[in-house]
Amino acid sequence: MAQTLLQTRGLTKQYGSFAALNEVSLDLQKGDIYGLIGRNGAGKTTFFKCVMGLAKPTAGEIEIAGSKSGLNAARRRVGFMISPSFFPYLNPKQNLEYFCRVKGVRDGGETDRLLRLVGLDGVKKPFKTFSLGMKQRLGLAGAMLGKPPIVVLDEPINGLDPQGIADIRAVIQQENRERGTTFIVSSHILSELDLVATRFGFIEQGSLVQEITRADLHERTKKSLIVDVDDGEKALLVLQSKWGLPAAKRDGNRITLEAHFDPPGAIAHALVTEGVALYRLAPQETTLEEYFMHLIGGI
Repeated sequence: MAQTLLQTRGLTKQYGSFAALNEVSLDLQKGDIYGLIGRNGAGKTTFFKCVMGLAKPTAGEIEIAGSKSGLNAARRRVGFMISPSFFPYLNPKQNLEYFCRVKGVRDGGETDRLLRLVGLDGVKKPFKTFSLGMKQRLGLAGAMLGKPPIVVLDEPINGLDPQGIADIRAVIQQENRERGTTFIVSSHILSELDLVATRFGFIEQGSLVQEITRADLHERTKKSLIVDVDDGEKALLVLQSKWGLPAAKRDGNRITLEAHFDPPGAIAHALVTEGVALYRLAPQETTLEEYFMHLIGGI
């Protein structure tokens, strides 16, 4: 049975008449890499701030590691990165060593390990001279200080080039796999979350509109094959007689095969052999972006 490490119920945050969060009920389970997906301003950062005690919810409940009343103590075991902020005149190692002392973390080589992990080992220049991408890397290292069981990352790949994005993804996957760290990661770059997340939550205008596992999401966005012919009725009969194809759908002279497992060439050959004129045979896959936009009514 899955262990829930973070749970919110009806979490709401009002700013006057504006609901930045509207009754968000979310579950983070042990071992998750949970992708929180939403457009800029959808409520992702507000959600994290409420969870971490940086903003006071208007209503609702937060439970961390089974604790509702002792949240401040529970939050000490959550690593987080929201707008990385460090001492401007200290270098990466000095900054991490300072936060080790603040958090009561016994270093034991952990700062060196984390700096190597995020690609900042040996960097001597002060934080104030860092690029945005370097700040993000140090923020990730800081979030993982002390081996917290839960790590919250708000837009961790902002400002990174493609190689930097791949590096951050690899760090998250490695820590999840080797240390069992549970992550909740927000981003508006959906294609990147699709590569790393095991579960997804879709947030729009402060409301969590859906939670879904990676397996279920990919089932809903799996590849289909579009077949355009001169005689849709005959073509459907040919395909069903040969393969069964219970997931085949016909719309006039267009057939959509939602779960085809034979090469498109074999399908084309079968149709042409039976005298069906084939006009188009095109694979199609719904992207995460398209799924999200359909979900929130964008397209």
